Amino acid sequence: MDGHPTPAELEGFVWDRLPLKHARAILSHLAGGCGECRAAIGPHLRGMLGKGEPPPSVLTPQEDAAYEAAMDRAFAVAVKRAGELRRERTQEALALLKSGLEALPEVPPHLRGIPLFEALLERSWALRHENPTEMVRLADWAQIVAEKLKPGKLLSDSQIADLRCRAWIELGNAYRVADDLAEAESALGQATAVLCDGTGDELLAARLFDVQASLFGTLRDFELAQIALNIVFVIHRRNGDQHLAGRALISQGIYLGYRGDPEEAIQVIEQGLELIDRLRDPGLVFLAIHNQVRLLLDCRRTREARIALFRLKTCGLNLGGRVNRLKIRWLEGQIHIAMGDLENAELALLEVKQGFEETNLGYKAALAGLELGAVILRRGRPQDAKQVVIEAADVFLAVGVAREAAASVLLLRKAFEQEMTDAALLDHVIGRLRGSESRKAAHLDAPIE
Repeated sequence: MDGHPTPAELEGFVWDRLPLKHARAILSHLAGGCGECRAAIGPHLRGMLGKGEPPPSVLTPQEDAAYEAAMDRAFAVAVKRAGELRRERTQEALALLKSGLEALPEVPPHLRGIPLFEALLERSWALRHENPTEMVRLADWAQIVAEKLKPGKLLSDSQIADLRCRAWIELGNAYRVADDLAEAESALGQATAVLCDGTGDELLAARLFDVQASLFGTLRDFELAQIALNIVFVIHRRNGDQHLAGRALISQGIYLGYRGDPEEAIQVIEQGLELIDRLRDPGLVFLAIHNQVRLLLDCRRTREARIALFRLKTCGLNLGGRVNRLKIRWLEGQIHIAMGDLENAELALLEVKQGFEETNLGYKAALAGLELGAVILRRGRPQDAKQVVIEAADVFLAVGVAREAAASVLLLRKAFEQEMTDAALLDHVIGRLRGSESRKAAHLDAPIE
């Protein structure tokens, strides 16, 4: 060999860690009488005689990298399996809850705690469209379960605080969905207080601000909703989730429309659409473009509204069932009105009104009925318009409308009943009721991830 072996090579020679060819070269070097290397190998004599412990091995950079990669793979497998086990237990608890909260006493010990907590929140979320009252009850129980969690080997105090914060957030959202706004505000206040005791999880904070923005929107405080959503946007962009950042922009755009800034709203919604993953949430795509078309019509940009609606219909995504198809047809009817094509507008609105009646959506059916009455009136058939408008007004008065709109609806009914058909009054009432209906659907539901 050329030169002297390194101290590491001498150590490897003593403890038989070198390839045979390399070891033979060092042995030949030592046998040649190199005093310097013989002196360097002296401390290892006890090892050579079997009377010492081998020193820790020194890995090459390649060996060290391979070791780290193996450890990373093992850790990833362990984390994945732990997640799968948690999910399996959550699913088991969720299956028990499908029959209702009466199943709580039947939950076995190994499913109580985190699995039951997650199952309660998931079941609560699943009921948001069909049973808001039960949504609240389930979220309330999740909050109770979270309060009973104790710190231990698997959960620190700050991690438990995060879980309790989640429970308060989802309870607040459930109250908002159920139109109990005072309780929603109280629950979100509790969530804010607990958040400060947690781990500082930014995504949890984003969820809180997102739900808070929805409550602000329901309370018509659109400026505060915008501030909250801007924080949500910044957090998701910083964490690399372009989709949720785009979703926050779309929400901002919708609220800008309610504030009376339709042109800016259209731009912000378009920016949001450029960021989102359309396959990840087709419902978000539908809601965004639906609002965009509505805003374009408000700005009298009818041609652009037609193009946007055409793209929505032909985008190839699953945009929902019959109700969403009726909403698309409704927009088509409104575009026909804006273009002066009253014949096709009447056909579209009649189809929409009947469709909503068949799906038991009386409020939407009545609103489409008022728009249909306005078209019929413009086509010179006041008696037919009278019948349709009075029928729709009766529905609104029966199901209840916002106090500020109730007087206008009653006035409209009386006017048409007395055959004092007033197109301006009819358009005014339609505008008020349409705004109220749109605000109810403004919140973009984000899945609990």
